[in-house]
Amino acid sequence: MIVIGIDPDCQKHGVAYYKNGKLISLDMKETIHLVNDIKNQMADEELICALEDVMSNKFVYKRNENKNKKIQSTIAMNTGRCQQAQVELQRLFDYYKIPYVLYPPQRGNWAKQKEHFERVTGWNKRSNEDSRSAAYFGYLAWGRYGALSQ
Repeated sequence: MIVIGIDPDCQKHGVAYYKNGKLISLDMKETIHLVNDIKNQMADEELICALEDVMSNKFVYKRNENKNKKIQSTIAMNTGRCQQAQVELQRLFDYYKIPYVLYPPQRGNWAKQKEHFERVTGWNKRSNEDSRSAAYFGYLAWGRYGALSQ
């Protein structure tokens, strides 16, 4: 069983691959490459994707608010782009019958907690905030779905 955690983004998505409960890869992938890779893996292995549900937030976080209207507008546009990226991923996943689950953004996400992420996963190679976030949602899905397949 493979669990693929995904942090949707407008340029490249953070992607984390778990196999048999072990984090085996972190990456940044454009939508078309990600979907093609998943389609190819589906031919050989059972899998599920775990996406951060950025669409579940219909607002800009208080921590991101800015009194400067130009900056606030940029933050809102970037949030909307990430939300649209999620919508497009879901459309492709639905079309290709790629199984997925959605997890709302959560406190405790590993994006800004590199040391904690490394301690929990044992990962000591390169990572960034997006790939650590993807690893977090993949970890949640493995606990819920991956363990059932064993």
